[in-house]
Amino acid sequence: MNLAQPWQHYDEAVLFLTSLLDLHAQPAQEVAGPSGLVRSQVMRSADETVRIPLNVAPTAAEQGAYTGAAYPEHVALACTDIVAVARRARRRGLTFLPVPENYYEDLVACFDLAPDVVAELREHGLLYDRDEHGEFLHFYTATLGEVFVEVVERRGGYRGFGAPNAPVRLAAQYRTWEGAAGTI
Repeated sequence: MNLAQPWQHYDEAVLFLTSLLDLHAQPAQEVAGPSGLVRSQVMRSADETVRIPLNVAPTAAEQGAYTGAAYPEHVALACTDIVAVARRARRRGLTFLPVPENYYEDLVACFDLAPDVVAELREHGLLYDRDEHGEFLHFYTATLGEVFVEVVERRGGYRGFGAPNAPVRLAAQYRTWEGAAGTI
């Protein structure tokens, strides 16, 4: 579960989750977004069964620059075969957040992925990250109200959250919100 926090309540949220749920704050990261930097800090349980990223939304997002709504939050669901989940989800009519074509071109430049792997990622709208411990594949749904869903598959010992893909998600959501605002 990912919770968006206004900057003035951020420290309070960290203290609350530490005190109540015995979660431990991981080092914060900053991710570029269309309306400014998003500060993200993951709160984890000792056994890592609970992971709650807290995001401090940019000021423009707090002021309703998207659709007048709060900065969106999301729930991540883990699976063991993301390609099968993506196929079923599309067949059943789930709307995915669109991934720009140049994202897959950038993947080829960043990682030594086989062309058929990149083709499969592109076909299913999957995002990819890798570190020294493993791989991370994920996709996002379109935002419904103030919430969106992320489906993830961790391969090997990957412990992160696909942070290099966050700017891609934020930009795609911003484009989607911007278009929706014009039709309301």
